[in-house]
Amino acid sequence: MSLKHKRKELTGLVGAIGVVVALAGFVGGYMTPAATIVWTFGVWVVGTMLVRVFTDPPDGPNG
Repeated sequence: MSLKHKRKELTGLVGAIGVVVALAGFVGGYMTPAATIVWTFGVWVVGTMLVRVFTDPPDGPNG
């Protein structure tokens, strides 16, 4: 299967990576709280955008 059929799974992966960044910053103390918020939302926004770009929906019956 190509990436076109894995949009939901890849979006979930991006969400999980954002949660890991948030946990590393808030719980682990690897970043300041402000940097943690910026990096977390950055991962979510840019990651979701990339998933949408690389997983264009397959063409429907009308082309």
